[in-house]
Amino acid sequence: MAQNTNFWLVEAGSDDSFAQIAKDYLGDPALASMLIRYNPGIQAKAGEVIAVPKDNLNPSAVYASGIQVVPILCYHQFTSKKRSLNSMMVTRNDFARQMAYLKDNGYQVIPLSDVGPFLQGKKPLPDKSVVITVDDGYASFYQIAYPILKQYGYPSTLFVYTDFVGIGRALSWQQIEELNNDPLIAIQSHSKSHANLAKATGSESDNDYLARLAEEVDKPDKILRKKTQHPIEYFAYPYGNSSPELIKILQQRDYRMALTVRRGSNPSYSSPYLLRRTMIYGQDNLKSFSNKLDVFHQLNLQ
Repeated sequence: MAQNTNFWLVEAGSDDSFAQIAKDYLGDPALASMLIRYNPGIQAKAGEVIAVPKDNLNPSAVYASGIQVVPILCYHQFTSKKRSLNSMMVTRNDFARQMAYLKDNGYQVIPLSDVGPFLQGKKPLPDKSVVITVDDGYASFYQIAYPILKQYGYPSTLFVYTDFVGIGRALSWQQIEELNNDPLIAIQSHSKSHANLAKATGSESDNDYLARLAEEVDKPDKILRKKTQHPIEYFAYPYGNSSPELIKILQQRDYRMALTVRRGSNPSYSSPYLLRRTMIYGQDNLKSFSNKLDVFHQLNLQ
C-alpha cells in the first residue's frame, strides 16, 4: 500500500466498497461520504486506487459549496395514543416514522459525544449527521421511544433532572439503570430541579444565585455519577436558558458541552456551551420534521 504525508493509497479489492474501506481504515463505514468527496469520479471497484485521508484534513468542515452543520434534535414526551394534543408529546407512530425517515434518507445518527471532537477539529463527521436527545426523564422514553431507537441501533442522550426521577410519570431509578446498561444510551444532567437558571430571582443576592447554580449542577452530578458509574459531561439547560455565571460553573466542573433549545444546527465553530437544539413537537408531520434536518448550509465560497 502506497502512502504520502496525508493519504493512504488503497487498491480496492473485488468485494470492496467505500463503506468497507472507510470501516477498515477510518473505523466508521458512515465516513464513506468523505471518501467519495476525496475521490471524485472514482468507483470503489477492483483495481481502483482510493485515497484515504490519514487525519482530518478539513477540521472546519467548510467546503467550496457551503458548511457542514449538525442538527441536535430535542424530544420530551411520547404517547401510544394515535394523536397528541400536547405539543411536547410525540406519538409512537410519528416517532417510528421519523426514525424510519432518517434511515431511509441516508441520515447518520451519531452520539452526542462525537460532537465535541467535531467542534475541536479532531474528528470528521459523516455527511447528514444527526444527534438525538430527550429531556426531563419521562417514563414514556423507556416505554415508547427506547424500543424504536434500539430497533434502528440509534444512539441517544437522555437528560434527566434528578428531583423528578421516581415521581409520577418519571422514570424510576431501576429503569435508568437498565437504560444505562445499554451502550447506545447516555444519561446526562438536566439540573436538579428544572428551575430557570438564567438569572437571580427577585429576592436572591448575587451570592445566593451562585450558590443555587452550584447546587443545581453539583447535586445531580454526584447522584448521576453514582448511579451510572459514568462521567457526567453534558448539561441541558432547563428551558434552554443559560447565563455567563452558569457557563463558568460548568467550565470549572469540566463539563464538555451544554445545550440550549435555540433552534438551528451547529457548525464546527459553535460554542460548546451554547449548542443549538431543534425541538420536535407533537404536531410535526414528516414534512416539518424533514425541514428541521438542516445538515448543510449552501454557500458559494469559491
